[in-house]
Amino acid sequence: MTLVSVKNLSFYYDREKVLNEVNFEVNPGEFVILTGENGAAKSTLLKNILGLLKPASGTVTIAKTNALGKPLSIGYVPQNVNSFNAGFPSRVQEFVESGRYPKGRWFKRLDAHDKEHVDRALSAVGMSHLR
Repeated sequence: MTLVSVKNLSFYYDREKVLNEVNFEVNPGEFVILTGENGAAKSTLLKNILGLLKPASGTVTIAKTNALGKPLSIGYVPQNVNSFNAGFPSRVQEFVESGRYPKGRWFKRLDAHDKEHVDRALSAVGMSHLR
């Protein structure tokens, strides 16, 4: 079963073609590394795959579901967040803690069990020192 399929994907910024009939597949167990110089359209390709940008032509299929125009259960953390509010900064620990809040209950205090999960998550990715 193909996990990600990109077929004949093209994308333009204004009139400049930045992706030209890109084709590839990602299968279970494969690791993919996307490399290139600054401005090589790596982020544009990812945003097209995630459905955040609409390609001029071509298709993207993720686990047999067409990604374009449909919400996906995929996490994406961009390198730079344009909507970040510098007047409301958060620490690494606070960001990870936000994943422990149940949907719609933002003001609930975290208990010892939640804090233990946050500690383990930070340790698992080697970020405990960045709290």
